[in-house]
Amino acid sequence: MINVRVLKSSEHDGVRNLISVIFPSTFVTIAKDDIIVVAEVGATPVGFAHIIDDQNRVILQGIGVVDNMRNQGVGALILEHALGLLYQWGKPMFLKVKMMNPAIDLYTRYGFCVKRFGAVSVLVKRIEN
Repeated sequence: MINVRVLKSSEHDGVRNLISVIFPSTFVTIAKDDIIVVAEVGATPVGFAHIIDDQNRVILQGIGVVDNMRNQGVGALILEHALGLLYQWGKPMFLKVKMMNPAIDLYTRYGFCVKRFGAVSVLVKRIEN
């Protein structure tokens, strides 16, 4: 059974290892006010979303799932939980992603659309009022 929850800020240090396993070339910086959604099987974290509330928008800084749990719906569960927060806040969500990332299909199924800001492509999810 997969449990998805928001970590307390005191638990943020524990997720750094998970992020570095999923994205080994990434330097991880998590601020005290950042939101970390984690998917766990028992007590073992298997995926995460790193969310930053940036005034008028929400930035999905990163989302990832460990290799052996991919293509099992874990990313969708994490994204659904993150979108639940988004709807509570009533702010658009932005996600910078490489256009060849296979997770783009997941994001577009959940209503994200591609927006271009100069040379940067960003996926955006807006809340309809």
